[in-house]
Amino acid sequence: MKVKNDINERIKNNLNKNEIKIKIMENSFFIFTGQDEHIDIERFHICTWEFNADSSLLEFGAEISQKSIKSDKLSISIFIPWLSAACKVEDLYERLSIAENSRFIFNDSLAGTDSLDGGRNRLGVIHKFSQRNKLCILPVKFDTSEDKILTILINLKSYNDLEEKPNVYFRFLVKPNFPFLSTRKKGIGKSTIIYDAKVNEKRNIPDDQLSYFSNKVFCKINTCFFFNIIPNKYDIIFLDDSSLKNVRTLEYDSFNKYLQDKRVKKDELMVVFNKKKDAESFSFFSIFAKERIGPGQFALAILINLICGILLFIPAYRKTVIPEARLSELLIELPTEVYIALIIATLTLLYFSWPLITNVLKISGKLKRSKK
Repeated sequence: MKVKNDINERIKNNLNKNEIKIKIMENSFFIFTGQDEHIDIERFHICTWEFNADSSLLEFGAEISQKSIKSDKLSISIFIPWLSAACKVEDLYERLSIAENSRFIFNDSLAGTDSLDGGRNRLGVIHKFSQRNKLCILPVKFDTSEDKILTILINLKSYNDLEEKPNVYFRFLVKPNFPFLSTRKKGIGKSTIIYDAKVNEKRNIPDDQLSYFSNKVFCKINTCFFFNIIPNKYDIIFLDDSSLKNVRTLEYDSFNKYLQDKRVKKDELMVVFNKKKDAESFSFFSIFAKERIGPGQFALAILINLICGILLFIPAYRKTVIPEARLSELLIELPTEVYIALIIATLTLLYFSWPLITNVLKISGKLKRSKK
């Protein structure tokens, strides 16, 4: 824990010094209900997807204990700090109602499937697994009327007609309107991905939400699963060994059928699986990085080579051609090739400085508009 805190602190200090370049991604989630409802979640799933095409999506899934279900309707809310009207939310019930997809997602073979509506499979299905208990997969609806809060609405009337009631499971995805769910740090020779996700950590409730959460009840989560699906060109730099379960290549055929997303490419993604249980709150911290050789590295090499070449050339030129000349006179007499090299060096320096210049101009523009 001390190692994690030290690394976290160093990263945050570094990010604060470079606020212009880096956007810190806030991923503190809260799962809660109203005061009249107390929900036990047996398993809570979070799955982040980040693709090579600089885009992402996020999946949430929850298995609700049947002992928590007291009426024909149930609502559970999730606070997502970056949620906005531009984000798309999609229920994954139809995909999980297919036995093959559920066999893959829950990592267990199916002995059979029962329908809650006579085979139409619109109101829900019950999957009978070989190694685990039955699970009722239900469709859900969403309410996004509150800022940064997604409320999941579940109709349990057909479920409550069952004589034997299994746990209930729902799953959905959120498509952000921005490229990355992680904090990205780009250096000259290395790109870094930082995940710092928290679930139900009350100390991270935003100040402007304290009053709102004062009359809410946080769901009890027995086990929390956290999956990071990222391009496999990244190396693992830091992970919490106590929560890491496995790292594997993404099973392309199965995930492609399940997710139905063209961004899923064969042999491009890997899955990092973490799991924690028996806690009031959960946190997952990890760092991934990749070495990169691209235009930036070549431009830097050219810049260093040109500067060193000019610095070495001028003293030798003065000594052999015009020993007594002052520096100002020497500059006038320099060969044309030296000036061409200086122009190239200036343009290369501008290449590195341009992102910083544009960001500074954007910030100054925003400050001027806010003053107006």
